[in-house]
Amino acid sequence: MAAEAPTSAERRLKQGWLAGVDRFVARLDNAPASQTAAGARVRKGVAVLVGCYAVVYLAQGALHGSLVSPVGLIMLMIAFALYTSRGGRFMRDWVPVLVGLLAYAATVSAVPSFGLNVHYWPQIDADRVLGFGTLPTTWLQEHLYHGRTGPLEAFSVAMYVSHFVAPLVLAFAIWAFWQNRGFSDLLFGLLAVSILANITFLLAPTAPPWLASEHGLIPQVQPIIKNALFDLDLNGLALRKGDASSYNVVAAVPSLHVAWPIICLLVIRKHRLPLPLFAAQAALTLGVVFAVVYTGEHYLVDAIIGAVYALVAWALVQWAVGARRRTPAPLAAESS
Repeated sequence: MAAEAPTSAERRLKQGWLAGVDRFVARLDNAPASQTAAGARVRKGVAVLVGCYAVVYLAQGALHGSLVSPVGLIMLMIAFALYTSRGGRFMRDWVPVLVGLLAYAATVSAVPSFGLNVHYWPQIDADRVLGFGTLPTTWLQEHLYHGRTGPLEAFSVAMYVSHFVAPLVLAFAIWAFWQNRGFSDLLFGLLAVSILANITFLLAPTAPPWLASEHGLIPQVQPIIKNALFDLDLNGLALRKGDASSYNVVAAVPSLHVAWPIICLLVIRKHRLPLPLFAAQAALTLGVVFAVVYTGEHYLVDAIIGAVYALVAWALVQWAVGARRRTPAPLAAESS
């Protein structure tokens, strides 16, 4: 049965709420006090202080064993938004990021507390089919890993960490410099695929190759990411690697490491952003797929399912955008 079209009262309520949000944002960004010469100096001064704090935060993290922090990056974005008098718009537009972070944090604590059974064998069996009897992770490590951190391992760490950084940087670049071309598609696409994945993580927690190896279910998987982090003097991150209290270690299927860059790629393509950006994102996506399989963070089938989830989430977002555009406008008689 088809869903009923919204009534005129519902449409007016929605339009009124959106208009109210826009008015609130306009008041924040265009408040008379902040538009005077003195107010602008104060606003820009605060922005510079926030930016300096973010730089110090990022630098201290780098000096004490952490990679680029998403928190530090968001603080830099806030500083830019304040400096350009777009603080209100930043608060409105970036709420989905906070929602996604909270949903992921809830999943991290929920999986162990619910006592859910973790699945090991479906991914192993599927990858043996894909690898013609050999696990792709095992084959790659046997042929490429030599027990030390070289350029390939450093590259793999960079690709692994790009999952947390690259989508934020792309979203901010679109928001700040390309007149929001694809900003909503990107944020809601990432949010949709993350929620679909979080539902899957709760229904069927799945172990990555390194965890299956620790239980003796598959041949030994070298902890390349952890070893490389130690070798790069990123000891704080290395100690948290594999710690179930720090992140959800049984979230192999689907691979969000693969799903997120594909969402980014679809946004760049749809909104015709610069071709070099598309090429860079495509290269990043392939690099991530290689890195997560090579390092034993995901099976190849996890990556394939992550790509499928990204396409499903993208289709849902595009359907929602199309449905919104097809919503009939209120009749003149209704608004009179």
